[in-house]
Amino acid sequence: MRDYPLDIRGLILRHIYPDSDYRWIAPFLWEDKIDIRSHVACNHLARRYEILIEVDSLGHGRIIPRAAGIAARQGRITLANLLMTTHLYGRHPEPELEARALSLLNDEKRKVRRLLNRNREWPQDVWNLQDTPAWIIPSFIRRFRTLVNSRPVSIISGGHLLADGNWLWEFESKSHIPSQISSHKTPSSG
Repeated sequence: MRDYPLDIRGLILRHIYPDSDYRWIAPFLWEDKIDIRSHVACNHLARRYEILIEVDSLGHGRIIPRAAGIAARQGRITLANLLMTTHLYGRHPEPELEARALSLLNDEKRKVRRLLNRNREWPQDVWNLQDTPAWIIPSFIRRFRTLVNSRPVSIISGGHLLADGNWLWEFESKSHIPSQISSHKTPSSG
């Protein structure tokens, strides 16, 4: 049985290997890499898979592939799979599906905007987002790098569907890829 991250990468693996036994794990606990080209012979389809990974939590790009990534990170597998296959096979989305995709993007954008509040930074370069689920941190850090600063930063997030507790995310200067993610114990007041 293989571990698949509960994000767009895991959804892609499940799509490429439909008969494999797998279990979902929190995306930030998965350390493997996907080399799409070694798994998919068709260059056109391989490129479409790569686009799904590239635009996940990017903040811009086509609606359907971005929404597939958000739905996957939220654990909404059925919706994520529908969005992903719509993108992969170049289908024009039904109006209802496009509306759901736009709703996902707008909701994530609102959440990230609310989190970019200087009152959440304490002490300096430590952002306390422990009331926020871990699935939004990849989108938050990309927007943070654009609007706030490029210094090294730590983020304390809430848990994930598959990983309870609080998590400490460490980011090097100018990076949106965590250098370390570890379980975080909040000091008890006493």
